[in-house]
Amino acid sequence: MGALFVGGLAAGIIVQRLASSSGTTTTDKLNGTQVAAPTQQVSTATKKPPPAPNSTTASAETTTELAPNAMASFEVLQRDLPGPIEVAVRPVSSSRVTVFGSDAPAHGWSTTKIPVIVALMRALGSRELSYEEQNEVHSAITESSNEAILSLFHALEDLKGGLVAASEAVEGELRASGDPYTVVATAPPPPGAVTTFGQTEWAPEAATLFFSALDAGCLLSPPRTRHILSLMQQIEPEESWGLGSAGFAHIAFKGGWGPEGDAYLVRQSGIIDPETPEAIAVAIIAHPPAGESSFAIGTEMLTKTATWLRATVRPAPHTTACP
Repeated sequence: MGALFVGGLAAGIIVQRLASSSGTTTTDKLNGTQVAAPTQQVSTATKKPPPAPNSTTASAETTTELAPNAMASFEVLQRDLPGPIEVAVRPVSSSRVTVFGSDAPAHGWSTTKIPVIVALMRALGSRELSYEEQNEVHSAITESSNEAILSLFHALEDLKGGLVAASEAVEGELRASGDPYTVVATAPPPPGAVTTFGQTEWAPEAATLFFSALDAGCLLSPPRTRHILSLMQQIEPEESWGLGSAGFAHIAFKGGWGPEGDAYLVRQSGIIDPETPEAIAVAIIAHPPAGESSFAIGTEMLTKTATWLRATVRPAPHTTACP
């Protein structure tokens, strides 16, 4: 149902500032290894992404509050896991994201179902989802039904005029969230995959941009936003590993997984304390070793990482605004 890529770990801490003419995005990269390296600073210019419709100017800088030993505890976590893990943490609407481990793009698999649903709702305009479409949205999110999301994507294709135009509509939602780089895949899916868009290479940091914008209400009307976030809090028990099993009081999330060679990639994205002043967007990607137990090991890696995350993140009130 749900439907992965492998990135390595670099030594030390890298603080990367991506500056544009009108604002600054700061990325703190905490790469867990057994050997620390000196801090490096890298500055590169980026194009300003198109603003979201009816968006407001981003407010003052907000920061993620982390446990004082966040880096050290991540290094311990990574050493105890059987494969690389990637984590991105972003307070909703903040221009600061903290990345632990690599930020390598990886197949989005079923986490991309949420952008597809958002794109369809936007394309419908004032028209509400049909009864059948409502059921399909419910199944696509809570059960990660591939059949349901394919039906919804076909509806988007009918509205937009084909595969490429529908994929561009999904990509437009990523752009509206502030992501200027991610390109939605359109090539036929390989064996073991079902959707074209599920093969989109989506980095953890970029994923937090989308889910942050979703929670902030920058992509859809308040009723539609609440509906999606509500369904993301009703994930079926058998798919509630990771963020769904870490003990968060309130968590909205979506998982994705799929075979890549002899191994699985398993990932999740979501919002801690959704629709509150303390909301934090997170993304986790696990790269378990190859073998028959690869998927099960991957889900265990996500659960251990999410449990570490619950003990590491310190939600704090911050101002919410659109990019």
